[in-house]
Amino acid sequence: MADDTSEKRILPRRRSILGGRVFFDEGGAWDCTVRDLSEGGAKLTTEAPFTQGQMFDLKINKFEDIRRAEVMWAGNGQAGIRFVNKIDNVPESMRRFFGLVK
Repeated sequence: MADDTSEKRILPRRRSILGGRVFFDEGGAWDCTVRDLSEGGAKLTTEAPFTQGQMFDLKINKFEDIRRAEVMWAGNGQAGIRFVNKIDNVPESMRRFFGLVK
C-alpha cells in the first residue's frame, strides 16, 4: 500500500530519529521521537493525544530549538506536523542538518 502523504511533500525530508518534547497550549507535555524531518515539518512518534488542526510547541532536543507546529494528521501513535514559524529562525546546527539533504 502506497503512502499517500509522500505525494504531498513539497520540501525534501531527512530520515531522523531525534528526541523531542511536545508542549500543549492547554498544559501538559509529552516526549516524542522526531522522524522524517524537513524544513516544513516532520512525522512524530508519540503517545500524545493529538487531534488534526491542533497547535502546539515542539522542542527538538538536538537543536535546542522550539518551533510552533500544527497537526496535519494523527493516528496509531504517530502524527504528521507542519512548522508554523520560518526555518530562518533556527540555530546553525539545524541549518547544517538540512544542508545535508540538498
